[in-house]
Amino acid sequence: MYLNLKVTLTPILNGMSDHDAQLLGISTDYSHIPIQISKTIRKISKYMISDFINKLINKSWDTIFNSDYVNAMFDSFLNTYLRIFYSIFPPKRVINRNNIDNNKWITSGIRT
Repeated sequence: MYLNLKVTLTPILNGMSDHDAQLLGISTDYSHIPIQISKTIRKISKYMISDFINKLINKSWDTIFNSDYVNAMFDSFLNTYLRIFYSIFPPKRVINRNNIDNNKWITSGIRT
């Protein structure tokens, strides 16, 4: 993979002293580098939602609400809730290799 760099150096005369400033400009050309767009998704279905609700219902919440401190209760609740949530709905990273937005010049005849 090659990166096309353009570097410019411009002196800036400030007129205040013998120490002049220099402006360094760096521009890159990424037009030839293929772009892969990725996103994180969660698969959700009605069966997974019912499993999530069942696990929340069957969880013993007594240990969470036995604390005298509101922040400790909230942290314990949130940790329990998120642990169940992440176990039922794990994140999945999806990479879009066929980025149609960058290939607008490709007609439907070429795609088929």
